[in-house]
Amino acid sequence: MLTVQAVETDEALFLAAVGGDLSAFERLYARYERRLFGFLLRLLGDRAEAEEVFHDVFVSVLQAKHVRFEEARFSAWLFRIARNAASNRHRARSRSEGALAKEAAVDAQSATPLDRLLEEERAYRLSAAVRKLPQALADVFHLRSSGLSYEEIAAVLEVPLGTVKSRMNSLTNQLRGEV
Repeated sequence: MLTVQAVETDEALFLAAVGGDLSAFERLYARYERRLFGFLLRLLGDRAEAEEVFHDVFVSVLQAKHVRFEEARFSAWLFRIARNAASNRHRARSRSEGALAKEAAVDAQSATPLDRLLEEERAYRLSAAVRKLPQALADVFHLRSSGLSYEEIAAVLEVPLGTVKSRMNSLTNQLRGEV
């Protein structure tokens, strides 16, 4: 007979982690490592800063002992912490540095030089277009490209779901003309 394994929710892993369960923390970290780091890298545009903020965010997670997830999910809470930490870091650093990192390059082994050149050009145009967006639309872009659902984006930005959908529509229309 087949048995169904209990799925560990992020919230359950969080509670176990702040309770001292290192393996729960490791599983939670592994679930979000790639998406959250990519999100921070796109926001900050600097790998070293993104790594520092990423680790600071997870330290904050371990220190947050009295968090309740009644209205928002863990993922929304985590990305909100990351967004705030990145905003604080961004304000602290010099305005002369670039605000966005280049989009990931095409895998060098599978692409021709022309494909890589075209992809780099597209990534450059996209990055330039995103830099021109109002902050509210840029936030939606970064969160959505990090894999968050509209509902999670609404929770991170603390706006209604309809606002996220409206911003996504505006974002799409503005980027369509630029890229």
